[in-house]
Amino acid sequence: MIKDITQNELLLLAYKELSPKEHSVLLSRVLKNKELTQAYHRIIEQMDMLDTVSYSPNPTTIQIVKEESCSSSPLELI
Repeated sequence: MIKDITQNELLLLAYKELSPKEHSVLLSRVLKNKELTQAYHRIIEQMDMLDTVSYSPNPTTIQIVKEESCSSSPLELI
């Protein structure tokens, strides 16, 4: 029985969250379908873009955390 491949399965494939056998079977099915191949490649491209994004905490947030950590009582640290 052939079932449709879902968006979730494409994500599992892209993030390598399937067993090696499932990965191989699903990848071969995806590569045989132009639309699925394009969707899979879009997911990979978006993952690559997300990997380049980096965030730093606001300096005020860092200062607050430092101040709070200095004001902790010794019992709170146990």
